[in-house]
Amino acid sequence: MFDLRDDALTGRKRADSPIPESADAAAPAAPAEQHKLDSPESIEIWQRMLDAYTRELDRQEENRHEMAVDEDFYDNIQYREEDALALEDRGQKPVVYNVIATTVDWVLGTEKRARADFKVLPRRKDDAKPAERKSQILKYLSDVNRTPFERSRAFADAVKVGIGWIEDCVEEDGEGEPIVSRYENWRNMLWDSAAIRPDLQDGRYVYRSKWVDLDIMQAMFRERAGLLERAARDAEPLTHSGEYGDEPMDRAELEMERVGSAARLPNRYQRERVRVIEGWFRKPQKVQRISGGPFTGELYDPHSPGHREAVDSGEAELVERVTLRVHCALFTVTGLLWLGPSPYRHNRFPFTPVWGNRRGRDGMPYGMVRRLKDINEDINKRVSKALFLLSTNRVIADEGAADDMDELFDEARRPDANIVKKPGKEVRIETEMQLADAHIMLMQQSIAMIQRAGGVTDENQGLRTNATSGIAIERRQDQGAVATTLYFDNLRLAAQVQGEKQLSLVEQFMTEQKQFRITNMRGKPEFITVNDGLPENDIVRSKADYAISESDWRASMRAAAADELLNLLMKLAPASPEVALAILDLVVEQMDVTNREEIVRRLRDITGMPDPDADEPTPEEQQRAAAKQQQAQLQQATVEAQLRKLVAEAVKAEMLAEKAGADTVRANISSIGGPKRGAIDIIADVMGAPAIAPAADEVLREAGFVGRGEKEAAQVQALQDAQAAGQAAASAQGNPPAAPGLGLGQDAGQPPQGAPNGEA
Repeated sequence: MFDLRDDALTGRKRADSPIPESADAAAPAAPAEQHKLDSPESIEIWQRMLDAYTRELDRQEENRHEMAVDEDFYDNIQYREEDALALEDRGQKPVVYNVIATTVDWVLGTEKRARADFKVLPRRKDDAKPAERKSQILKYLSDVNRTPFERSRAFADAVKVGIGWIEDCVEEDGEGEPIVSRYENWRNMLWDSAAIRPDLQDGRYVYRSKWVDLDIMQAMFRERAGLLERAARDAEPLTHSGEYGDEPMDRAELEMERVGSAARLPNRYQRERVRVIEGWFRKPQKVQRISGGPFTGELYDPHSPGHREAVDSGEAELVERVTLRVHCALFTVTGLLWLGPSPYRHNRFPFTPVWGNRRGRDGMPYGMVRRLKDINEDINKRVSKALFLLSTNRVIADEGAADDMDELFDEARRPDANIVKKPGKEVRIETEMQLADAHIMLMQQSIAMIQRAGGVTDENQGLRTNATSGIAIERRQDQGAVATTLYFDNLRLAAQVQGEKQLSLVEQFMTEQKQFRITNMRGKPEFITVNDGLPENDIVRSKADYAISESDWRASMRAAAADELLNLLMKLAPASPEVALAILDLVVEQMDVTNREEIVRRLRDITGMPDPDADEPTPEEQQRAAAKQQQAQLQQATVEAQLRKLVAEAVKAEMLAEKAGADTVRANISSIGGPKRGAIDIIADVMGAPAIAPAADEVLREAGFVGRGEKEAAQVQALQDAQAAGQAAASAQGNPPAAPGLGLGQDAGQPPQGAPNGEA
């Protein structure tokens, strides 16, 4: 146990300090200059951090122990030590029926099969291209950091024990990319248990505790080498975790201290280790924030070109506000190693929790295993009792039934027993088959109860059930998916929060020109350049937002939705093939098929349907739209030319018919008036005797004469019929109807030029 008044604070050396005395220790030493981390202000911060750390360790100790047991249950460690010893004493092996693992594995496998995608959205229309570049660089970092796999490990902790952790930080001295995303074990983490929000934005601190080799820490903090050496534990085996750790946190360290063969102990190298605690805490502090513009609300960063330009241009201004500023402290149980404000301008903790379930009374986390382990423990006990009853016999014998009763009892326990008894004596062997059957029946009920309580049905696992129809199977699969939706929804929230932090780190630290590679679904590489001087590639002078683009984490639900869309498509295709073709790309987009994006793109190329998620049309879509418009204009011109030709032929035929009709009428009239009387003579007769005019008109109609008014009305009707036929032809070819008049420049109420005047 360390005394907090040790030389880390006063400079004095304890009597039991592991640091050896030097040869000239008695000589007076020159007064050393006090380190800034040993100032009274720094010591007060260290004491407060250490006190909050130990209080959280005490408050979460009971639940952390239960979390460790939950993880052991998944790992097939399901017997208490005393129960396992009792079974071994009576000759039984502790048999484990790990029914929980199958339920948990289904949830974990579903997450791996349906990982969500993301995209970066611009805050302004002019920032669309930089936002696309940010989305591409985040996908590149996801590939480099193997983020989907790290996130899956954190999700596994959330399902098993109730909480998992993901860290997003910057390591500029590493070999890979400076922006790093990685998994952190739940055993190393403590947090403000008074926080309610799932993203811990209302929490005051987060801690990570780790055991590190002493020489590594001394190389990193040379000025604090003595303090680190005093904090390192001595060469004695670590038999307990002490005040600053618990069994889940120090389990791996305890395993390292196990002593093997006594013969190898003298030659064993003693590995010096030190517990290092990393604390992130919020401290009230007056800071400058940006007000106005795309960066409004952010902490002002004088190193950011975007921040400086927004303020210098007058688009934004700086305002002073008192806020909870995130700070970081690295310390041991003897003193501080580093202290300062967070280097990240997003002002959040670098650790993102992935929650499972949270207990209502105190907010402590627990996972799927917590609700099921009692049932699984009962299954194991039922199995053990059934096996014991099936493998043992009960012997009831009269006294003196054999010369050696112990030998009689031993023989009766054998499956091929040969028993010799004395005449007149009774020996009866009984078995507990019925009781064993009862235990097996209860065990089967417990197995079914795990499925009901866990929400993962036999249909979800692909097992044979009494559901025979496809609809019944899908509905039971949906029930299982709905019962486990909470875990996937919490993971989606954690991915959203983590993505926002990653995007902020990209906008803050990706300031230099860089070329990187991204790959599509088929593995084809594409090289992207950022910060090369072009506005569309500048990712530090604009602000964007991170969004999860796919929220459906449920593979079975997604497949059921795709089946419903396919059924709808099959019903629409016979009645309205054009409607089925228009929604075909949306149906394929819902399917979990290989090269889905490429198939959808090709379908849209063929059908000409735009991408509903695109903010602006792509150059390919613009070319297709221009080509489609040009083709429509060409088809319209062709239809109009054909109509002009048809109208001209109709007019010509009508003129010939009218000429022939006029000749016939003239001949008929001549035959009525006689060979010596012409039309003038007949008109004179009519004018001299008006009473005969109606009779004369009837005679002319009988002769085939058509008056001028009737002829014009017939021409107008013929023109309207031709126009209607042209509109029908244009609609059949998918073009807009022709303009009135068919482009001939004629009035619809006037006869075509050159038409006969109907003169007899």
